[in-house]
Amino acid sequence: MSVENTYFLILEVFLYKSVLHWIVFPLQQVRISSWPKEVPGSWFSEFKRGKLLSYEDVEGNPINMVQMTFLKLLTASAKQNFTYHCHQSVAWHDATSDSYDKALRFLGSNDEEISYDNSPYISVLADGCAARSGYGKTVLEINTPKIDQVPIVDVLLSDFGDPSQKFGFEVGPVCFLG
Repeated sequence: MSVENTYFLILEVFLYKSVLHWIVFPLQQVRISSWPKEVPGSWFSEFKRGKLLSYEDVEGNPINMVQMTFLKLLTASAKQNFTYHCHQSVAWHDATSDSYDKALRFLGSNDEEISYDNSPYISVLADGCAARSGYGKTVLEINTPKIDQVPIVDVLLSDFGDPSQKFGFEVGPVCFLG
């Protein structure tokens, strides 16, 4: 029995241009809110309503660490998007101060922090939150050969706390590329 048949019940498998792609889906989508009782500069898992991010297969079954480790052994790189929904809140670049001081920080599944200042593997697909003017969204893509960095398991959020500021986010699926 081939690898893709053995694990088809665990993960959705795609054959595209003779390369195997495995997709693992996140369980979280966090609605936009003002988060008045939380402290800026905290990991989402430390929030009262927060938790570590978790993942499931195409059938809705949780993915365990053994499955994730095996999957990583079969792949050469991985990709994952993160969408930050904002209201007067910065996700990546702060256009007002022309800095990345409040940029999101991610915790990889290998317990490494990933952010603007330490990872060349994060790219900005859209940065609609940089100006802090009204509602917008920032879409970041982690596209890394360091497959142990994904999936992301937590996010550190810094730019919120003022009464007018709100944020929410969507964690994209992880695509492991064979």
